[in-house]
Amino acid sequence: LKKAMLDKMFPKEGADVPEVRFKGFEREWKEKKLGDVTHITTGKLDANAMKKDGKYDFYTSGIQKYKIDVYAFEGPAITIAGNGATVGYMHFANGLFNAYQRTYVLFDFTENREFLYFEISKVLPLKIKEEARSGNIPYIVLEMLTDLKIKTPSLKEQSQIGSFFHNLDKLISLQQQEIQKLKNIKKACLEKMFV
Repeated sequence: LKKAMLDKMFPKEGADVPEVRFKGFEREWKEKKLGDVTHITTGKLDANAMKKDGKYDFYTSGIQKYKIDVYAFEGPAITIAGNGATVGYMHFANGLFNAYQRTYVLFDFTENREFLYFEISKVLPLKIKEEARSGNIPYIVLEMLTDLKIKTPSLKEQSQIGSFFHNLDKLISLQQQEIQKLKNIKKACLEKMFV
């Protein structure tokens, strides 16, 4: 459902309006560069700077969030993994946090953060694939993000789209937790019901 709605609620290549919209919105979307709607920088720390019992979140180029004792940023922000197998993976970062030197941090938004998160998640993988060199580990350079072309509707429409997909992600997360619980129950039963 999420994949289908991402395809329908964001304009396709060459289009200025999406196929599906919330009621009451009709104006064309405007193309902008990501660097014009948010400040983009990177973390400064090495990945081994993490502390198991740290006070602040620490974002690296992986999917998992770690901890650290010092902060350098304050959310609301978005972090983007800059290299490796999970290149392009994003997190919403809130409160005080820090980031690995190959993790990009987006903050000071002029557009809706939730909307931008989902717009970036749609267009960035295509850009990474387009610029990837065969045999190389994929990575992002700052200009790839600052020059990334995005399309934006009015702030009111952005807010509705962002909330819609944010709520879908919450539902997906709850479903994944339920599936994990059922898998754990199955595993326990398999161990107890077979000799």
